[in-house]
Amino acid sequence: MKTDICIVLFTSLILGSRPSAIAVTSDSLMCSGGIVSLGDVASDLVNKCGPPTYTTQREQKIVDGGDSTDERIITIAVIDDWTFNFGPDRFQYHILLKNGRVWKIDSLGYGY
Repeated sequence: MKTDICIVLFTSLILGSRPSAIAVTSDSLMCSGGIVSLGDVASDLVNKCGPPTYTTQREQKIVDGGDSTDERIITIAVIDDWTFNFGPDRFQYHILLKNGRVWKIDSLGYGY
């Protein structure tokens, strides 16, 4: 019985100490130059956090409106995918920008 409890506790400790591979979405990001929030422009992000480690860009079709085809509005948005790596002591961040504005902020695991 005691052995079973020790195994469960040990397994929980090992699994709980591993960095999570799951991204956590937030509304802001603290950088050395200040706080970045949803809606901020790309230049503010770079001024506050420095240049991203990795970037990609794509166009994405955005569909807005109601249920019927007549009510839908289709636009093309430029989506920038930026990853910031702040080193092994801090989390990495994945930032999505839509038409040059911060749209989504995801916290990743520790950097390298």
